[in-house]
Amino acid sequence: MKDTLPMRPEPRRRPGPPILLFISGGLLLVFAIGLLLVNSGGALQLDLSRGGSAIQPARIGQPLSDFSLQDLDDETGRLNDYRGQVVLINAWAVWCPPCVAEMPDLQAFYQAHRAENFTILGINAGDPSSKAAAFVSQQGITFPILLDPNVELLTSLGVDSFPTSILIDADGMVRSIHIGMYTAEDLDAAILPYLR
Repeated sequence: MKDTLPMRPEPRRRPGPPILLFISGGLLLVFAIGLLLVNSGGALQLDLSRGGSAIQPARIGQPLSDFSLQDLDDETGRLNDYRGQVVLINAWAVWCPPCVAEMPDLQAFYQAHRAENFTILGINAGDPSSKAAAFVSQQGITFPILLDPNVELLTSLGVDSFPTSILIDADGMVRSIHIGMYTAEDLDAAILPYLR
């Protein structure tokens, strides 16, 4: 008969890290992602909701969703601030030659008709605010300019070429979408009927 030693019980393995550690790590990750999302917007403040749904592309005969963006003075500008006016939304960029070429005609039309319940709302597509501000100052632009640094709003509206202009009547309905450069004659033909 062999001598047998009493068997020692196997040491107990400790379970993995406590569940509390996993929960804490998950909460930390959610917090970090939230901070990234909040800080990634920069100057952009979009109200991409309208009655609980995302902004839809501009469609002739349909109302345009409200939105808000920062202007050159870091103030928030909203489309609904211009409700009751005829508004020409002009999507432009400093790097776009036709955008630059149409600016004097846009400014002249704005100056001539702003007392008739008309405004132009220029939305800059992705230029740094300092570059957009320098251009606006150099060109003597006096109509409101909003900044769309990541071109999120313009993309949501269906704008994919520059310049593009969206004409909205005093009731907030889209009346025309003009892709390409406006001339003085084009502006008269497109907008004057809504000012009378």
